[in-house]
Amino acid sequence: MKMEKLKRSVQACVAVMLFGVAGTAAAQGYIGVGAGLTTVNLCDDLFALGATSCDDEDTGLKLFGGYKFNPNFAVEGAWIDLGEVSASAGGGTVTAELDGIQVAAVGMIPINPQFGVFGKIGVYMWDATVSATGFGSVSDDGHDIMFGAGVSWNLTSKFGLRAEWERFDIDGDDVDFLSVGAQFNF
Repeated sequence: MKMEKLKRSVQACVAVMLFGVAGTAAAQGYIGVGAGLTTVNLCDDLFALGATSCDDEDTGLKLFGGYKFNPNFAVEGAWIDLGEVSASAGGGTVTAELDGIQVAAVGMIPINPQFGVFGKIGVYMWDATVSATGFGSVSDDGHDIMFGAGVSWNLTSKFGLRAEWERFDIDGDDVDFLSVGAQFNF
């Protein structure tokens, strides 16, 4: 019963949003790709537990797409691979890989037709695989809040660049992703 009520509420919200943007001249979709540095802030904790080495940085990748309802608001989805972290202790190594899907509301402030700033808040639905020498691997998943901010530079009306910082709160651990990317508007 509660699930049916939730489903009807979501459908009503989507319908209101679609009617609200019908005929909006500024509405447009976009897709893009980005890459950058991922940092998982956990090496200090691992060294305190006896780790002899720790690598908590890796390259992150993302594919994203969104829809601008007007010049100041968009909804964006993304697949983000936050890379791998590893630590060693006592001759063994533990590695963790993290990726997932993000859905976020994006607030934008155009400074001029070429430049703008934006902020986002949403949810990151993640999947982690942890492997340990001699113990195999285990998987876990969940969803946690994420937020971020960035700048955009439109080189043409159809193509632009963006740089952004995003923070993911994965089970209480902060994961930062600093990326640059290309965006294609249609």
